[in-house]
Amino acid sequence: MEFLLAIDIGNTNITAGIFAAGGQNPIKKINIPTANFTSYESSFARLLGSWARSGDIDVIISSVVPQALLRLTKILNKIAECRKLILGENIDVPIKNLYKRKSEVGQDRLVNAYAAGAIYGTPAIVVDFGTAVTFDVISKKGAYLGGLILPGIEMGLISLYEKTAALPKVNLAPAGHIIGKTTVESIRGGMLYGYAAMVDGLVSKYKNILGSRLKTIATGGNAGLMKRYSKSILMIDSDLTLKGLNLIFKKN
Repeated sequence: MEFLLAIDIGNTNITAGIFAAGGQNPIKKINIPTANFTSYESSFARLLGSWARSGDIDVIISSVVPQALLRLTKILNKIAECRKLILGENIDVPIKNLYKRKSEVGQDRLVNAYAAGAIYGTPAIVVDFGTAVTFDVISKKGAYLGGLILPGIEMGLISLYEKTAALPKVNLAPAGHIIGKTTVESIRGGMLYGYAAMVDGLVSKYKNILGSRLKTIATGGNAGLMKRYSKSILMIDSDLTLKGLNLIFKKN
């Protein structure tokens, strides 16, 4: 294998990146809406370019959306000559999973946990600011302990608009002072300062369990924005899932 195409199919977006053999970071990436099935073929054809028919590229996929996975694998079969590894089907994340019902854990959460431990060390927490906000906890020995799932920040903004009679629709943007002077300021501040306080409070509780050397890694689309408001987010890795897929492929 000269190159690897790593694909993370999430509820909102599909992120994909190409890694060179031995490389640790993607050399080319795309991010497309998961629901936009019609864009799959053109987007991946552009990403793959001459690699598509070279026979020099393999594919590894993590997915939490079965319908999107089915559609994308059909398109890859059509446009590319490659071997495909799909997490949970013909390859597993090499991490000890201590969830009570192991099949309930999203593959992306296990990939993030494995990547965090391998890249940043343990014990660690991954906070993923995606469609949902997830906390994934990795023990000192590198096992996946479990975590938390909460509504995502943008999901919260949509709910305030749809479930109330008078509150306006507000886009996510940086918040000003913690004391909002308008409804929009109050909503934005409530989401950002509120989620930051939640993150800091939970990280503090996890440190009481796992020790003060616990590492906190943030990822997901809103990680960079949240770092401005949270004291406990020290590291951001927007490519954590793709890097994890790359590491998993290297082990197989």
